[in-house]
Amino acid sequence: MTASKAGHGPALALVVRGEGAAAVEAHHTLGIYDAEARRTSEVALPSGTVQAFPFAEGWLCRVPGTTHLAPSNAKPVKGKPAMFADGGSDVTAFAVAVDGVAVARTDTLELWTHAGKQRWTVPGAWVLVTIVTGHVVALADDGALVFTAMRDGSNVGTLRLASTEPATEWRLASVDAGRVVLALGDWLVWIDVATKKTIRRVRARDRVTALAADAEWVVAGTDSGWVQAFASDSGEPGGSFEAQEGGVTALALGKRTLFSGGRTPVARAWPRASLDLAKSASSPVTALASLGDLIAVGDGSGNVRVLRAAVEVASRPLGDALACLVLTRDEQVVASTSRLVMASAPPWDELRPLALRAQSTAFAADEDYAFAGTDSGSVDVYDLAEATHVTSYALSDGDVTALARLPGRLLVVGTGALDGRLFIVDVTEAKVLHRLEPHDEAFGVTCLAADPRGRIVASGADDGSIALIDPVKGKILARLRVRETPTSLAFDREGRRIACVFADGTAGLVKLGPKGATIEDVPLTGCTRVAWGDEAVFGFADGRVESLPGTSSKREAPRARA
Repeated sequence: MTASKAGHGPALALVVRGEGAAAVEAHHTLGIYDAEARRTSEVALPSGTVQAFPFAEGWLCRVPGTTHLAPSNAKPVKGKPAMFADGGSDVTAFAVAVDGVAVARTDTLELWTHAGKQRWTVPGAWVLVTIVTGHVVALADDGALVFTAMRDGSNVGTLRLASTEPATEWRLASVDAGRVVLALGDWLVWIDVATKKTIRRVRARDRVTALAADAEWVVAGTDSGWVQAFASDSGEPGGSFEAQEGGVTALALGKRTLFSGGRTPVARAWPRASLDLAKSASSPVTALASLGDLIAVGDGSGNVRVLRAAVEVASRPLGDALACLVLTRDEQVVASTSRLVMASAPPWDELRPLALRAQSTAFAADEDYAFAGTDSGSVDVYDLAEATHVTSYALSDGDVTALARLPGRLLVVGTGALDGRLFIVDVTEAKVLHRLEPHDEAFGVTCLAADPRGRIVASGADDGSIALIDPVKGKILARLRVRETPTSLAFDREGRRIACVFADGTAGLVKLGPKGATIEDVPLTGCTRVAWGDEAVFGFADGRVESLPGTSSKREAPRARA
């Protein structure tokens, strides 16, 4: 990835230009960028320009509040600025194709020749327009998507879609000769031009503020600054990454490069290959779970893999970075991002999606229910089978930072609050049984783990300690000082050892005995997550997964890699 320098933005629009891109910038200039998003030159535009497209060896520009389009390089006519497609009402959008220029206005939709002759006009109030083979597709301000024959302006179909977002905030792009895609809030909708029907819907991580598409990829930019790619044919998630601080304002999709625009920097360039999960480099392991010889792995690009005895048996791209994975006793995989929960039973080829009410900060699950912590100190409970919200527990004035679901009726909740930072909740009675302060004041819980029988809970905190807790009695059994902040913990099947990953990427092994607990270093670096099934399994920043020799109850356990 490369980026332009700050100081010219924000980017109001982007268009591919050769191997590079051109950005309409807020200071009435067109910034010209090469394939690596280096600003090489600029072109002066009419004051107030918000959209520009290559046209007749110059640029055709739209200025809000004007009734025409302005060619950037045309000479004045009788001392007056040159005008293209001058009409009776304000231009709200336009699109250029080889066989014409479609112009949307506040009271008409029109098609013009490149020579400036109007071919037809139809009434209506329009906010967006695009051109596909044989059709002008335009969005009316009431949310109606109207398909107009390019030859004569006749209406050949209308599709009405509902959204809480006003139509002026929607985005529209052509996929190919037969499809367009519409962004409404955080939903992307594929529409078949021939049948005028919706053929696919997918959900982006946040509200879509920019959209680009071609026959291979549909790419959405969001108000949170992320870019997400979806396969044009199937809607399957592709690459997902943070592109612009403060939100994505524009996108342009070239043959080799995706360009994103924002406030700072104005333009960034991303290799087109980064949109393809199959071609992109391995992402850090961000979620890990293990049950016997079964391992579920989630990464920062949104991929979930299922391994059986170190052999991959299932794989699924989900788009968003994985926050947590749970393997239930019936081998169901429950995957959580910050906004969605997806459950899948063997052979893990179908997903049951569940949208979270609020952005999740911590997650746990059992066979029937999912528990999502929030930054407002509550835990939302969902029924996995019904994909519905059941109830919420309001626990703290601090954010929920970790959750552990114990066998039976208990849920342990760790928070970042200054006091009462760990709660033990009876989920059958929906009440708090114990509130504990197992760590130093002003230091929050970073991770939780429980032994398989739920007798001991380990709580890591950013004061550099691990607390051992009896969850039934609500009693702190011991506190261990460690060299770094624990970020991931896992018990062995006997509840006698705890594998730890620390904030610096190193690892340790805690052994519990009648005379107390001891900790020894594990010779690993670059660790991000740990889980424990038949063996202790570590995930790494480079996407690897390895089991640790000597941690299995079986003799001569092999070292597994994935």
